[in-house]
Amino acid sequence: MHRDDAACPRRQLRQGLLWRWALAAWLAGGLGGAASGLWPAPALAQQQPAQLAQPAPAQSQDGRLTQPQLEQLLAPIALYPDSLLAQVLMAATYPLEVVQAKRWLDQGQNKELKGEDLSRALEAQPWDPSVKSLVPFPDVLNMMNEQLEWTQRVGDAVLAQQDDVMNTVQVLRGRAQANNQLQSGPQQTVTVSQAAPTAPASSTTIVQAPAQVIAIQPTDPQVVYVPAYNPSVVYGSWPYPQYPPAYYPPPAGWGVGNALLRGMAFATGAAVVGPLWGWARPGWGRGDIDVNVNRYNSINVNRTQIASSQWRHDAAHRQGVAYSDQAVRDRYRGSGAAGAEARDRAQAREQFRGRVDQAERGSGPVGGERRPDAGQRPGLADRGPSGGGRADAARPAQRPSVAQSGRPQVSQPRPQTREAPAGMQGIDRGGEVRAAQQRGSASRQAQARSQPAQRPQAARSGGAGGNRAAARGGGGAGGPRR
Repeated sequence: MHRDDAACPRRQLRQGLLWRWALAAWLAGGLGGAASGLWPAPALAQQQPAQLAQPAPAQSQDGRLTQPQLEQLLAPIALYPDSLLAQVLMAATYPLEVVQAKRWLDQGQNKELKGEDLSRALEAQPWDPSVKSLVPFPDVLNMMNEQLEWTQRVGDAVLAQQDDVMNTVQVLRGRAQANNQLQSGPQQTVTVSQAAPTAPASSTTIVQAPAQVIAIQPTDPQVVYVPAYNPSVVYGSWPYPQYPPAYYPPPAGWGVGNALLRGMAFATGAAVVGPLWGWARPGWGRGDIDVNVNRYNSINVNRTQIASSQWRHDAAHRQGVAYSDQAVRDRYRGSGAAGAEARDRAQAREQFRGRVDQAERGSGPVGGERRPDAGQRPGLADRGPSGGGRADAARPAQRPSVAQSGRPQVSQPRPQTREAPAGMQGIDRGGEVRAAQQRGSASRQAQARSQPAQRPQAARSGGAGGNRAAARGGGGAGGPRR
């Protein structure tokens, strides 16, 4: 009896732990996405690493995103009103301008601008109309700026698989409606219609268009409510464990509280800015985006105008951001863009190698033009009777000294290998020295006539030969030869 009494508390403790473990497991399985989306139970938290460790399915053979990848990517915005969704999809193809718009909005009093004042202030900005049209929705613009990698991936998917993107949005809307999470109300109006007959899907289409089209419009045409929702809740049981849906919670200032646990929540509505709203909408069933040409051009005043009601990506607004693959780059920048870039880079490398080779051979410095060596530089006789250049300025005092020294004047080519020291320049160039002597003589005779008292000083300025003549009491460098 003593042992049984001692073992009883331990038995009760084990039973209590087993009961708590069973309750935790039941909560994890019963609450589903609501529990796992915000506060995962211990048992579920232990299972997640094993799921993430599973090998993810590869992309399609041509590099495009698969349907699970597309659903994961578009889950956060698939339930936006149609016009806002179209603006987000177009603007995502210009990620750098999205960043610029967010920075502009944070400057000065720009956040206080409303209505027509905001529209006029945006006219001076060079961004695409889709980016300008997101400025009245600062929370959306901020989310795209903070999640810049996600934004660029959305834009890449739009450029490479626009029809798949549109079909995926309809698949997600149908799933949310089947889960009783997409309904009409004071903030939005949801309509369902049969898809219009279209041409057979292309062989490259990955996501097939559903049989029905679900459209979302603001209930009040003058106010747009941006929904906030946890994809793990509104879409029900997620069918792709390897690709859990992206979730970017709304700012804390929304004050939605526990509404996200039940499904969709809305913050304060944003007033419509007339010129910036309602000019684009998805072309359901056709896999494109329809635009109002006149309103687009009015937003894009004094810039590139369009004539087609079907949206086309403008590579100029890409501002150098790389495209996702070769096919997309060729489509929007021309088939020769990649080859031209490669040729330019190769040519630049060859030019640099050539300059380095010249420097190593002594025929020119790196990055500069070839300089003539000492034997190739033009002499004074080649420059005409007036001389000129830096050589005249550097050597006038030394040239007359050769004539006064009485040394033989032999004209012969200068050595090509090295340049004579500065103090010996002019010794082996009799013709040049005689020409310089005549110019110096004429100059000094003119100075002697105008200033006779300063003639010795002029003689001293004639260089070494003039100094020796002055010491013997003779005339200047321009005097008669002895």
